[in-house]
Amino acid sequence: EKEEFIYSRLKAKGLEIRDDTGKKATLNAEEMADFYKDFLSKNFRKHMQYNRDWYKRNFTITFLMGQVALVRALRWLRWKKKKVGD
Repeated sequence: EKEEFIYSRLKAKGLEIRDDTGKKATLNAEEMADFYKDFLSKNFRKHMQYNRDWYKRNFTITFLMGQVALVRALRWLRWKKKKVGD
């Protein structure tokens, strides 16, 4: 846990983890897949909450945009009706 925190801080600062020879340490595809699977499992609740909040905000924005479009359409129709009645 503590090592993960240290490695994540180093990576955030743009510093790479190096092996004994000074070369950048690299992971193969299987190691990356294991890391990512573990990461997703540990952060499942955070991701679910983020997705829920994201959809809630988008729904709200879409609903408000729909209301604005409806009000504009009704105003346009009333304006047209007044013009015809003149």
